[in-house]
Amino acid sequence: MRLSPVSAVLLAALLAVGLVLGGCSAEFSVGDSEASGEEIAEEIQGGYADRTEIELPRLTCEGVESEIGARFSCSGRNARSVQLEIAGKVTDTDGDGFDYNWRVVEAVAPGVLYERALRRSLEAEGVGIAEVRCPVEVEVETGTTVHCEATDKNDSSRGVTLKLTDLDGGFDYAVDGAPSSQAGSAS
Repeated sequence: MRLSPVSAVLLAALLAVGLVLGGCSAEFSVGDSEASGEEIAEEIQGGYADRTEIELPRLTCEGVESEIGARFSCSGRNARSVQLEIAGKVTDTDGDGFDYNWRVVEAVAPGVLYERALRRSLEAEGVGIAEVRCPVEVEVETGTTVHCEATDKNDSSRGVTLKLTDLDGGFDYAVDGAPSSQAGSAS
Protein backbone atom coordinates (compact mmCIF):
# COMPACT_ATOMS: atom_id res chain seq x y z
CA MET A 1 0.00 0.00 0.00
CA ARG A 2 1.03 3.56 -0.48
CA LEU A 3 1.52 6.26 2.08
CA SER A 4 -1.48 7.79 3.83
CA PRO A 5 -1.94 11.59 3.88
CA VAL A 6 -1.08 11.63 7.59
CA SER A 7 2.13 9.71 6.94
CA ALA A 8 2.95 12.01 4.03
CA VAL A 9 2.75 15.02 6.32
CA LEU A 10 4.86 13.16 8.87
CA LEU A 11 7.42 12.38 6.18
CA ALA A 12 7.70 16.01 5.13
CA ALA A 13 8.18 17.04 8.73
CA LEU A 14 10.78 14.33 9.42
CA LEU A 15 13.51 14.92 7.01
CA ALA A 16 13.23 17.69 4.62
CA VAL A 17 16.88 16.76 4.50
CA GLY A 18 16.36 14.77 1.33
CA LEU A 19 16.79 17.84 -0.83
CA VAL A 20 20.04 18.59 0.90
CA LEU A 21 21.25 14.99 0.96
CA GLY A 22 20.26 14.51 -2.62
CA GLY A 23 23.23 16.51 -3.83
CA CYS A 24 21.90 20.04 -3.84
CA SER A 25 24.43 22.63 -2.95
CA ALA A 26 24.42 26.32 -2.34
CA GLU A 27 27.03 28.93 -2.94
CA PHE A 28 27.89 31.71 -0.57
CA SER A 29 30.36 34.52 -0.97
CA VAL A 30 32.64 35.33 1.87
CA GLY A 31 34.42 38.66 1.71
CA ASP A 32 37.77 37.73 3.26
CA SER A 33 40.65 35.42 2.49
CA GLU A 34 39.30 33.06 5.13
CA ALA A 35 36.04 32.42 6.92
CA SER A 36 35.62 31.38 10.53
CA GLY A 37 33.57 28.37 11.45
CA GLU A 38 30.98 30.68 12.99
CA GLU A 39 30.56 32.63 9.72
CA ILE A 40 30.17 29.45 7.71
CA ALA A 41 27.72 27.96 10.23
CA GLU A 42 25.57 31.10 10.12
CA GLU A 43 25.41 31.04 6.30
CA ILE A 44 24.60 27.32 6.17
CA GLN A 45 21.94 27.60 8.87
CA GLY A 46 20.13 30.23 6.81
CA GLY A 47 20.45 28.25 3.57
CA TYR A 48 19.33 25.01 5.20
CA ALA A 49 16.23 26.65 6.69
CA ASP A 50 15.39 28.27 3.34
CA ARG A 51 15.61 24.95 1.48
CA THR A 52 14.01 22.62 4.00
CA GLU A 53 11.77 24.91 6.06
CA ILE A 54 13.32 23.28 9.14
CA GLU A 55 15.54 25.28 11.45
CA LEU A 56 19.12 24.16 12.04
CA PRO A 57 19.71 25.62 15.50
CA ARG A 58 22.85 23.65 16.34
CA LEU A 59 25.72 23.68 13.86
CA THR A 60 29.47 23.74 14.35
CA CYS A 61 31.76 24.24 11.36
CA GLU A 62 35.47 24.41 10.72
CA GLY A 63 36.94 27.60 9.34
CA VAL A 64 38.34 27.56 5.79
CA GLU A 65 40.88 29.53 3.77
CA SER A 66 40.35 31.10 0.37
CA GLU A 67 41.87 28.37 -1.76
CA ILE A 68 39.96 26.64 -4.54
CA GLY A 69 39.30 23.06 -3.48
CA ALA A 70 39.77 23.76 0.26
CA ARG A 71 37.32 21.60 2.21
CA PHE A 72 35.54 22.00 5.51
CA SER A 73 33.01 20.06 7.53
CA CYS A 74 30.17 20.84 9.90
CA SER A 75 28.15 18.86 12.43
CA GLY A 76 24.78 19.72 13.84
CA ARG A 77 21.22 18.80 14.63
CA ASN A 78 18.10 20.20 12.99
CA ALA A 79 14.87 21.10 14.78
CA ARG A 80 13.53 17.55 14.13
CA SER A 81 16.49 16.09 16.06
CA VAL A 82 18.08 14.71 12.90
CA GLN A 83 21.86 14.66 13.29
CA LEU A 84 23.61 16.04 10.22
CA GLU A 85 27.14 15.93 8.83
CA ILE A 86 27.80 18.58 6.20
CA ALA A 87 30.72 18.80 3.78
CA GLY A 88 31.76 21.97 2.00
CA LYS A 89 34.31 23.03 -0.57
CA VAL A 90 35.66 26.36 -1.82
CA THR A 91 34.61 26.69 -5.47
CA ASP A 92 35.95 30.08 -6.55
CA THR A 93 38.16 32.87 -5.28
CA ASP A 94 38.83 36.46 -6.21
CA GLY A 95 40.42 39.45 -4.55
CA ASP A 96 37.27 40.17 -2.54
CA GLY A 97 36.66 36.74 -1.09
CA PHE A 98 35.51 33.32 -2.17
CA ASP A 99 32.51 31.16 -2.91
CA TYR A 100 31.84 27.72 -1.50
CA ASN A 101 29.20 25.05 -1.73
CA TRP A 102 27.96 22.58 0.84
CA ARG A 103 25.73 19.55 1.14
CA VAL A 104 24.53 17.16 3.81
CA VAL A 105 26.53 13.95 3.50
CA GLU A 106 25.02 12.02 6.40
CA ALA A 107 21.78 12.16 8.35
CA VAL A 108 20.81 10.07 11.36
CA ALA A 109 17.18 10.29 12.43
CA PRO A 110 15.67 9.36 15.78
CA GLY A 111 13.91 5.99 15.49
CA VAL A 112 10.83 7.48 17.14
CA LEU A 113 10.06 9.32 13.89
CA TYR A 114 9.83 5.98 12.08
CA GLU A 115 7.86 4.46 14.96
CA ARG A 116 5.21 7.16 14.65
CA ALA A 117 4.96 6.88 10.85
CA LEU A 118 4.82 3.09 10.93
CA ARG A 119 2.16 3.11 13.62
CA ARG A 120 0.01 5.51 11.57
CA SER A 121 0.47 3.40 8.43
CA LEU A 122 -0.50 0.19 10.24
CA GLU A 123 -3.50 1.83 11.90
CA ALA A 124 -4.61 3.20 8.51
CA GLU A 125 -4.79 -0.46 7.40
CA GLY A 126 -7.01 -1.24 10.37
CA VAL A 127 -4.33 -2.92 12.49
CA GLY A 128 -4.84 -1.91 16.14
CA ILE A 129 -1.32 -1.14 17.37
CA ALA A 130 -0.45 -0.63 21.01
CA GLU A 131 3.25 0.00 20.48
CA VAL A 132 5.95 0.15 17.79
CA ARG A 133 9.65 -0.05 18.59
CA CYS A 134 12.40 0.75 16.09
CA PRO A 135 16.13 1.27 16.66
CA VAL A 136 17.00 4.38 18.64
CA GLU A 137 18.76 5.88 15.61
CA VAL A 138 18.24 5.28 11.90
CA GLU A 139 20.86 6.20 9.33
CA VAL A 140 18.91 7.80 6.50
CA GLU A 141 20.21 6.21 3.31
CA THR A 142 18.27 4.78 0.39
CA GLY A 143 18.13 0.99 0.61
CA THR A 144 18.85 0.79 4.34
CA THR A 145 16.87 -1.96 6.08
CA VAL A 146 15.49 -1.23 9.55
CA HIS A 147 13.95 -3.88 11.79
CA CYS A 148 11.13 -2.79 14.10
CA GLU A 149 8.69 -4.60 16.40
CA ALA A 150 4.94 -3.90 16.48
CA THR A 151 2.73 -5.02 19.35
CA ASP A 152 -1.02 -5.11 18.86
CA LYS A 153 -3.66 -4.40 21.48
CA ASN A 154 -3.82 -8.14 22.31
CA ASP A 155 -0.13 -8.00 23.29
CA SER A 156 0.81 -10.04 20.23
CA SER A 157 4.15 -9.01 18.72
CA ARG A 158 5.27 -9.07 15.06
CA GLY A 159 8.44 -8.01 13.36
CA VAL A 160 8.25 -5.28 10.75
CA THR A 161 11.01 -4.61 8.25
CA LEU A 162 11.37 -1.13 6.80
CA LYS A 163 13.35 -0.50 3.63
CA LEU A 164 14.20 3.17 3.19
CA THR A 165 13.21 4.25 -0.30
CA ASP A 166 14.53 7.79 -0.44
CA LEU A 167 16.48 10.41 1.45
CA ASP A 168 13.31 12.10 2.65
CA GLY A 169 12.48 9.34 5.13
CA GLY A 170 10.15 7.37 2.84
CA PHE A 171 10.01 3.62 3.31
CA ASP A 172 8.34 0.40 2.25
CA TYR A 173 7.50 -2.04 5.01
CA ALA A 174 6.64 -5.67 5.38
CA VAL A 175 5.02 -7.23 8.44
CA ASP A 176 6.34 -10.71 9.23
CA GLY A 177 3.88 -13.23 7.88
CA ALA A 178 1.98 -10.66 5.79
CA PRO A 179 1.71 -11.20 2.04
CA SER A 180 2.62 -7.77 0.73
CA SER A 181 4.85 -4.76 1.09
CA GLN A 182 3.39 -1.39 1.95
CA ALA A 183 4.81 2.13 1.91
CA GLY A 184 5.16 4.72 4.61
CA SER A 185 7.03 7.83 5.47
CA ALA A 186 8.92 8.90 8.56
CA SER A 187 8.28 12.59 8.83
